[in-house]
Amino acid sequence: MLVALALTVWAIYCTYDGLGPFLIYAQRPLIAGSVAGLIVGHPLLGLLVGATLELASLGVYTYGGATIPDYQTGAIVGTALAAGAAGAPAAQAAIGIGVGLPAAILLAALDPVGKIVTTALVHRADGYAAEGNARGLAMIHWLSLVPWAAVRAIPTFLAALAASGGLVKDITASIPAGFVQGMTLAGSLLPAVGFALLLGMMELSRYWYLLLIGFVAFAYLHVPLLGIALIGVAVAMLFVTLKRDEPAIVVPENPVEESTVDPRLTKQDLRRVFRRYFWSSQISWNYERMQALGFAYSMEPVLRRLYPEKADYVAGLQRHLQFFNTSVLVGGPLILGSSVALEEAGTPKSAASTKVALMGPMAGIGDTVVFALYNSIVFTMGASWALQGNWLGPAFAAVMVLVPYALIRRWQFGFAYREGKRLAGHLAAGALARVAQGATVLGFVVLGGFIPSIVKVVTTLTYRQTTTVQGQPVTQAVAIQDRLDELVPFLLPVLVTAGVYLLTAKARLRPAWIIAIVVVAGVVLGWLGWFAPSAPAKS
Repeated sequence: MLVALALTVWAIYCTYDGLGPFLIYAQRPLIAGSVAGLIVGHPLLGLLVGATLELASLGVYTYGGATIPDYQTGAIVGTALAAGAAGAPAAQAAIGIGVGLPAAILLAALDPVGKIVTTALVHRADGYAAEGNARGLAMIHWLSLVPWAAVRAIPTFLAALAASGGLVKDITASIPAGFVQGMTLAGSLLPAVGFALLLGMMELSRYWYLLLIGFVAFAYLHVPLLGIALIGVAVAMLFVTLKRDEPAIVVPENPVEESTVDPRLTKQDLRRVFRRYFWSSQISWNYERMQALGFAYSMEPVLRRLYPEKADYVAGLQRHLQFFNTSVLVGGPLILGSSVALEEAGTPKSAASTKVALMGPMAGIGDTVVFALYNSIVFTMGASWALQGNWLGPAFAAVMVLVPYALIRRWQFGFAYREGKRLAGHLAAGALARVAQGATVLGFVVLGGFIPSIVKVVTTLTYRQTTTVQGQPVTQAVAIQDRLDELVPFLLPVLVTAGVYLLTAKARLRPAWIIAIVVVAGVVLGWLGWFAPSAPAKS
């Protein structure tokens, strides 16, 4: 029972961390599964399950609030149930993946339930805003976290209770060895799904040649993953320096209202606004207004200070309760700081128009740089180490989220508040656009090395040829994998990833169907013994 409760608390925190502070981004399956492994007393199992689901989920993110497989809960549930299974750690990990993947897909059906409840709650927040009731507004904002967490915590608790009995061990003891072998191969193929989905989001037709740099560095020069990342950084800096395509973001030039108010905000007011946004920016996300309630909750201390008249204060709350959605890491703090500055200057119309103008473009830049590229690189490196049983993997990913995400948000908010609308718009149109371009180049170089290093598959088939030597028949066995390596090293991982990419880009299958196809193919081919994650040891 204590283990079940601990896993449930962890599931709640994972949900909160992915909606609010992004301290260690515990919502990622690598982090969620690794800590779940510690809780159930099987740390290696948590690493393997979390890392595999992490690589399978690359390129899958809730852009615009889309519902995706619940990989967080899948990693926790898979680890918990596999911990009670019979067999060696590798066999337990195969079972954990076999449980975690379908659980992630099935539990996605509960995600809209939580979002529908928060949609209903935001209307109650409208009532509190009309009354000028700040406490009521705050209560609804934080209460909205409950349905988000409940749809993940309840399945986790029930699965953990089931794992505490002996039923799981009895069931898994009867699983055929061939199935476990097949699931092991399927787990090694699943990263191809994440890589393919990620490539589908990027400009592959424009930058495909950059993949070759990373591939050659790994396959022929044997450069480690960190070295490939450094090569990618160098290529990206060179690319951005030589070629500066700056897509413009146009901030509507409304008639600028002259400031009629002297600066009245204190450093304490600004810190309060930023803290609210940092710790709870998306916990009240809903289908109708998305991040609006979190933004209004963050702005409330400023509005209270600037508008002593209740009517003006209420108008300010209602103004910032209108639809709002952008990247909370690169974009949101910038817009927040700009809005605070313009409200303080007595130009609320400019504050509203700047929010509308910047939230869409900043979402495109921020989501691309942070979620599609930076997260994918950091968590891929972390997962690759975790698959080797190295705790440096999740620790590295957590630190690489904690420090940069905190610093970049704080800097954006302070910069936008100091410089106001003009420079905030200039930053969005210039520097961040170049950062996005450089990050794209870096992502392609790194992916070129990640694909052959992380998608593990070789063929165990041999070709037998009988020839006559001095009148005697001689049978020669030739390993097909050896011939493939002579042709192009790591050819099979590249072909598997390319095949999955065609399923996503050309056949346009849903990720759930693609995962199912890869898992079934892996189980069948692994069970038959035709393919394996690695070549058998030679005696």
